[in-house]
Amino acid sequence: MRSRRCSFLCQENLLLLGARCHMTSVTGDDDLIAVLNVAGTEDYLPRLIDLVGNLVPHDRITVTRYAIHARPEFLTHRNFSDALVERYLSVYYPYDPFYAHWCQHLTPGVLHLAQFGSRELKQGRYIAEFLAQSVIRDEVGVLLDDGPGTTLAVFLERASRTFTHREIARLQQAFGRIAAIHALQRRLSATGDVAGRKAATRRPSEPPRHSSKVPEPLWPDLTARERELVSMILAGHPPQAIAARLGISSGTVRNHRQNIFRKLDITTEREVFLQYLDFLAGQAG
Repeated sequence: MRSRRCSFLCQENLLLLGARCHMTSVTGDDDLIAVLNVAGTEDYLPRLIDLVGNLVPHDRITVTRYAIHARPEFLTHRNFSDALVERYLSVYYPYDPFYAHWCQHLTPGVLHLAQFGSRELKQGRYIAEFLAQSVIRDEVGVLLDDGPGTTLAVFLERASRTFTHREIARLQQAFGRIAAIHALQRRLSATGDVAGRKAATRRPSEPPRHSSKVPEPLWPDLTARERELVSMILAGHPPQAIAARLGISSGTVRNHRQNIFRKLDITTEREVFLQYLDFLAGQAG
């Protein structure tokens, strides 16, 4: 089990960072832990790419920022060439169906190349020329809300085979949680939170410094004391630290935890984090 001592921000940002310690889902423990641990830092984008890329086998990854009425911005790539990036930006981006779709609909989500199935497109310059030059047979994009009129798009690409319906469904299933994580990243970037930027460099042994309240609509059946304890669990405090901070015995903490688990109909702390992340994903949606 990875360390449960998490970096801290304020209000709901702190809770989501705390959730990194125990979550499991289609996205996998390690990748969620890694990306949440560096939210608000310059290491966020590489870990986000890992998170998306590990969902589905692929040959290369490109990351682009689309903004309406502006030329796309290539942010980074893996196993792609700088020459092809320049060719895309200088010649082919006006023919990019993903870019055109974003500018028309401004809707985040998972987009598969097969969704753009017109004969004209298949014979057009983007597929017939650019993808052929890039040795790309298929691609799927995970488009995340990145501000008004803007999306951060992580593209997975294959050279010799297409993505299956099951693989597309896997990305779609994970999208809500990925979008919630990216919403946190945007909040940290907008506020310039120092704690967030230093998250990746804090010593693993350093204890948490703050706690925060659980959002009111979440878990209404919990008492005020139970909500206080849950907020400290989400913030990464171990049971001994919770007992010390609340001035109660470890046995009392254990009893509170049992009552919380019973009310939430769960059996592990991991499920607390999952429920919290799903709540945030629902709020983002």
